[in-house]
Amino acid sequence: MAVSEMLKLRVISHKSVKDEIVDSLLRMGIVEFVDLPSVLSEKIQDLSLYREGDGKAISEVETFLNDLRLAIDFLESANENKRGLIDSLLGERICVSRVELEEKVKRVSYKNIVEEIRSIERKLADLKIRKAQLLSDRDLLESWKELDIPLEFFEEGTLKTAGLIGSLKLEEFERFSKDLGENLSLWQMFPLPSSPGERAFALVYLKEEAEKLQAILRGYGFNAFTVPKRKGTPKEAIKDIEEDILELERERESILARLKEYLVFLNDMKIIYDYISIALAKQKATSNFLATSKAFMFEGWVRKKDREKVEGLFSRYEGLIAYSFEEPSFQDDVPVVVENHPVIRPFEVLTSLYGLPLYGKDIDPTPYLAPFFFVFFGMCLSDAGYGLVMTLLITWFLLKYGVRMSFSVKRFLSLLLLGSISTIIFGALQGTWFDGLFDQVSWLKPLGSVLNKVKLIDPLEDPMRFLGISLALGIIHIFLGVVLKAYVNIKQGNLKDAIYDQIGWLWFLSSLLFFGGVNAGWIYISLYRFSQVMVLLSAVFLILTQGRGEKNPLKRVVKGVLSLYGVTGYLSDVLSYSRILALSLGSAVIAMIVNMLAKMVSNVPIVGIIVALVILIVGHSLSLLVNALGAFVHSTRLQYVEFFSKFYSGGGKAFEPFAIKTRFTDIVD
Repeated sequence: MAVSEMLKLRVISHKSVKDEIVDSLLRMGIVEFVDLPSVLSEKIQDLSLYREGDGKAISEVETFLNDLRLAIDFLESANENKRGLIDSLLGERICVSRVELEEKVKRVSYKNIVEEIRSIERKLADLKIRKAQLLSDRDLLESWKELDIPLEFFEEGTLKTAGLIGSLKLEEFERFSKDLGENLSLWQMFPLPSSPGERAFALVYLKEEAEKLQAILRGYGFNAFTVPKRKGTPKEAIKDIEEDILELERERESILARLKEYLVFLNDMKIIYDYISIALAKQKATSNFLATSKAFMFEGWVRKKDREKVEGLFSRYEGLIAYSFEEPSFQDDVPVVVENHPVIRPFEVLTSLYGLPLYGKDIDPTPYLAPFFFVFFGMCLSDAGYGLVMTLLITWFLLKYGVRMSFSVKRFLSLLLLGSISTIIFGALQGTWFDGLFDQVSWLKPLGSVLNKVKLIDPLEDPMRFLGISLALGIIHIFLGVVLKAYVNIKQGNLKDAIYDQIGWLWFLSSLLFFGGVNAGWIYISLYRFSQVMVLLSAVFLILTQGRGEKNPLKRVVKGVLSLYGVTGYLSDVLSYSRILALSLGSAVIAMIVNMLAKMVSNVPIVGIIVALVILIVGHSLSLLVNALGAFVHSTRLQYVEFFSKFYSGGGKAFEPFAIKTRFTDIVD
C-alpha cells in the first residue's frame, strides 16, 4: 500500500530487432519511454546520433486519424439503430484478433471510404446552409408579400426610376417624409410591416434625383434592407423559394440514402481506426529514440516489480542488446504509480483528483484518507434508505455494464458503492430510513420497529452529541495528518523538523485538549495542576523552536511567541468538521418534508395515494441526488483542505506506459 518503486531503464540495441522489441513492449505495457536528448550525457550527445521520428509523417497520420474519427461519428449519426444513453456513453467494444486487424487494413479501401463520407458530410453541410438562407429569405418576404413590385426592380430599376427598402426610427419618419416632399419632385412610398419603434417602407423615386435622396438619407439613421436576389413580386418569390426548399430536401434524402450504403463499413472503420491509433502510438513513441546507422537507443521507466519481465524479453536478443537498470536520482522527474489493496483502491480517485504523490517526497495518502472518507460520507448522507437505493443501483450497474467500463469509471462507481454502504451503516445507527417513512405507513411499522432496534443516536434529537462525535473525528483526522508529516520528515532525514514542527505541536495541542478536558470535568480534577504544567512546557518548547531560523535571539523568541497564534488555524480546521452535522441534519430535514407533503395529500379521495407516491418517489430521488452530491463534495473537502494541508503536497506525474489503447475494439491473441 504505497507508491510503487520505479527503475530507470536504458537500452541500446541493433536495428534488426527494433520492431520486435517495440511490439513486445507495446503488448506488455510496462515501460514508459522518455525523451532521450534531455537525459543524455555530453559524451553520448557528441556521437553521430539522430532522431528517428518523422514529424511530418506523424502529423499526416494524425490528420487522417482525425478525419477517420469524424467520418465514424458522422456515419453513426446516420445509423437508424440508435443506441440507448448508457450504450452511447459506454460504447460497444468489438472483439477482434491481431490477424483480423491486419486483414481489415489490407482488404478495406478505407481512405476512399473516408474521403467519400467526408465529401457527403460537406455536401449536407452546404445544403443546410443553403436551406437556412432560403428560410431566412422566405421569412423576410412573408412580411413583404403585400408589396406588388418585382424584387428585381430594387436591384436594377427601370429606365427612369429606382427603388430601395429599409427602415427608420419611428420618431424620424415624419421629418423624413417631409424632407422627401420638399426636395424630391416625384416619389412614392409603400409601408411594410415594422418592428416596434421602427417604420419599414419601400420607396420608388426618379433616378435623376438619386443624389438628392442620398443627401437626405445621410441625415437619418436609415437601415437599408438586403433584398433577396429573386425574380417577381414577393408572393411569386415565396413560391419559388418553397419549391427550392423541396428540391433541397429531395437532394438531402438522396445524399442520406447514399450515406447509409456505407453503414456496412462502420465496424470495419472502427477496427481500422484502432489499428492506425496503435501504429501512431508506436510512431510517436519511437520518435524519441536516438539512432545510428545500425543501432538505436531509448530510455524509459519501469516498475521494480516488472524488472524480471523486461529482462525475460531482452534475454531473447542476447548479443544484440545491452541494457541497464538504475535507481532514480533526486533530479529525475519520476512517474508515479500508487498500489493499494483492492478495498482501498477505489479511494485512489480522491488522491488522483487532488494530485498524485511526488516520487520520493510524498507518501501515498490513500490508505489514510480511505477510512475517514468512508465514515464522513455515511455520516453526511446519513439515511440508510438512501444508502440502500444507491447500493442496489450501483451494484446492478456494475454487474450489467462493468465489463464495458473504463478502469477510471469503474473505480469511481466502486467508491460511490462504498459510500452507499457507509450510508446504510450510519443511517441505521441514526435510525433514518427515508427519515421515518416506515413509521408513518401502518403496514411498514413492524419493519420500522425492528430497524430502530439498532438506533444509537438521532442528530435531530441530540445534535450536540452528534456534533461532539464529528469534532472528535476531526481532531483525530488532523492529528493523523501531523503525525504523517512527522513520518515524512523522519523518512527524509529531517528528524529535527519532525520533533520541532510536528511532535512539538502535537504535544501543545494534546496538552490544550487535556487541560480543556480537566476544566470540563471529563478528566479527574486532581490532574488540573499537571495539565497546566503540560500546556506551559509545550508552549515554551514551541517558543524556543519555531523561530530557530532566525539568527537574532530576540527575533527568534518573538517569532516563537507569534507562532502560538497558529493554534487558531487548528481550531478553525476542527470547526470545519461541524459541517458533518449540518449535512446530516439537512438530509434528514429534506426527507422529513417530503414525507410530510406526501402524508398531507394521501387522504385526498381517489387520487391521494397516487399523488403521494409521486411526491415520495420524486422528492426522495431529488433529495438523494442533492444530498449525495453534498456528502461527496464536503467529505472530499475535509480531506483536501483540513487533512492534506498537514502533510501532503501532490503534483506527481502519472505513470503512462507504452501500451495498446483502443477506442472501439478489444484485441485478442
